[in-house]
Amino acid sequence: MELRQLRYFVAVAEELHFRRAAERLHVAQPGVSQQIISLEAELGVRLLDRDRRTVALTPAGTALLEEARAVLAGVDRARARTQAAGSGVTGRLRLSLTRSLTGGLAGRIVDAYRGRFPEVELELSAGHTSLHVEQLREGAIDVAFVRPPLNDPLIAELELAREPLVCVLPSQHRLARRRRVSREDLRDEPLVWWARDHGPGPWDEMLAQVYGRGGTPPIVRTEPAEERILSAVAEGLGVSLSMLEVSRVLRIPGTVCRRFTAPEPTVGIALAWRRDAALPALQRLREVAAEVAAEAAAPPGR
Repeated sequence: MELRQLRYFVAVAEELHFRRAAERLHVAQPGVSQQIISLEAELGVRLLDRDRRTVALTPAGTALLEEARAVLAGVDRARARTQAAGSGVTGRLRLSLTRSLTGGLAGRIVDAYRGRFPEVELELSAGHTSLHVEQLREGAIDVAFVRPPLNDPLIAELELAREPLVCVLPSQHRLARRRRVSREDLRDEPLVWWARDHGPGPWDEMLAQVYGRGGTPPIVRTEPAEERILSAVAEGLGVSLSMLEVSRVLRIPGTVCRRFTAPEPTVGIALAWRRDAALPALQRLREVAAEVAAEAAAPPGR
């Protein structure tokens, strides 16, 4: 049996009229008659009793009508699901957030994507930039928010925005009384920071903006997470650097944050994925991310 035969049969069985069935199918009536004859010959049973005035289903035709409707509904459903997956409307996407960027712009992008494509199964996790590069290379995740640059030939990255770096100080520090601090103010200050292997590209870029290319800040302690870094600052072990968005939501007693004098150092926000990835759902995420980032960067009132 062919799908065309089943579609022709269902049309005739529901209309009980060959001309009306042909009009519904947008085909010539002789073609409909021929397909029904071929179907009956293949099955070896009579499906329709017809004369010049009436058409009626036989018991075999009644049985086939129920099955044919189910088959055609399944085919239509398979077509719709396949097309939806191919266009990125459905499917699964494994997305990892960087620990310093679980909210803010990344959060707005995730919310916008979920709102626009609710039938995509979005699996979220979190990690640092170097871990994301490793997971992308291994195929463990499909896309990640990262701090650029990555400098990896297998990984593509789309920078979405840049946000200011701020200086984190013990609340009793001499610089805490200022509204803004300069890079020169930090030259001899001990620094509490994170390990370079969590993201060599952004680690080098961020410190170079504050201390100059080749400058070596006096790092007195490294910690794996923002909370531990800020806690060490609160203990008076040194100063640190943080992202503006993080400083607004993560507050540790005993610390204050001060912005830098112009030009402010900045850190990038980017999406990263394997260059050979061809997931339609990933393409839709990149489009949503670019739109949300552009809206966030637009001047107020526009």
